[in-house]
Amino acid sequence: MSKKSLKIITLGDSYVGKTSVFNNFVTGKYEINECTVSPSFYSKTLTIENEPVILNVWDTCSQERFNGLSPIYYRWSNCYTLCFDIHNEKSFKNLDKWMDEARKFCIGKVPFVLIGTKKDIPRTDKSISKERIEQWCKNIEDQGIIDRVHYFETSAKFSQNITESYNAALKLALEHYNKNQKPPITTPAIDSLQEVKPGYCC
Repeated sequence: MSKKSLKIITLGDSYVGKTSVFNNFVTGKYEINECTVSPSFYSKTLTIENEPVILNVWDTCSQERFNGLSPIYYRWSNCYTLCFDIHNEKSFKNLDKWMDEARKFCIGKVPFVLIGTKKDIPRTDKSISKERIEQWCKNIEDQGIIDRVHYFETSAKFSQNITESYNAALKLALEHYNKNQKPPITTPAIDSLQEVKPGYCC
């Protein structure tokens, strides 16, 4: 029996800390990275309910010069993580833009997990309030875009809620796969965790 192949992509503005979250999930370490120069891809084989599952995670590049490649990275996605900096107003407002792009290029109704980054930095009056975030989630649910928005505030520096957020994404991705039975994604050898295309992210 062939292995199920799940694809999760990471979206959000530059400099919100997407790759720090991404790398913490993959390596368990915190690294300060520069802005993405190219999309990165990691693959890992997991065992879920005694069944091997291939998890493919794409850290997409926010740079405009890569926008033409968007359809390639979105294709056959089973879930995406939507990231914003809880201290950056623009990154919060751009969530709608990223979600619209995902809905444009993804096939079918693809679930997502909302991730607020830089939880370790104390909130100020310029930070995005929890009430505004909750209202955004409610608006998305009321529009029927997704039944429930799973939201996590994370700190890559202190490994807070990183595993929890990706576990939620993995669960949603598996549910999406089982409902849609997408064709398998061709990947390199995946017997162990590996970096296929290195790059720096923000």
